[in-house]
Amino acid sequence: MSQRLQFNLSDGLAEIVLDDGKVNALSEAMLEELLAAIDEAAAADAALLISGRPGCFSAGYDRKLIAAGGPACDAMRAAGDRLTLALLDYPAPLVIAASGHAMAKAAFMLLLADYRVGTTGDWQVALNEVAIGMTMPQAAMAIARDRVAPQWLSRCALQAQGLTPEQSVQAGFFDELHASEHVLLEARSHVQRLAALPRSAYRETRALLNAPLRAAVMPWLQA
Repeated sequence: MSQRLQFNLSDGLAEIVLDDGKVNALSEAMLEELLAAIDEAAAADAALLISGRPGCFSAGYDRKLIAAGGPACDAMRAAGDRLTLALLDYPAPLVIAASGHAMAKAAFMLLLADYRVGTTGDWQVALNEVAIGMTMPQAAMAIARDRVAPQWLSRCALQAQGLTPEQSVQAGFFDELHASEHVLLEARSHVQRLAALPRSAYRETRALLNAPLRAAVMPWLQA
């Protein structure tokens, strides 16, 4: 077991739980471990569920590294770009369960999953790049434009509005919400449901579905 995440693979199903005991900041180290776990699940052609610890899915990129800039920040962003491709290209069903805040890069992870289960409660989803003084990256804007409901795009990408769980469903970040104690149970049910679909047809159709977005982000990725 890592200090940053837990990984389990059994009977064609894989689970990754992000849990660094804090806010699950997506540092380069966290991203590399997450990418390694995704690669192992993909090699096994396993339906995948990614979740976070109760109260926080992830705060997104490590803000300290962003503020410092330099090679460490560049390495983190490059790993984040590889994560974008890993999620877009995942060869089997991909479900994300968020039991708390999902900010910036973590919110983009939600947009790249096949099915998203969230938690009711007092927490937010936000594309908060503008709020922290960042111009929205080109690849991130392409994802937002493709996956966020049009009537919410300006409020999310430009105005950096923090969304309640209910607003997050309307905007397209989640498919459904449940009380915190039921989130993982419901998410696992959806993973099993999708895993039961004919895999070759699912894999090929998923690739076709994601192909236009993949083409749109590729010129802007460091991966």
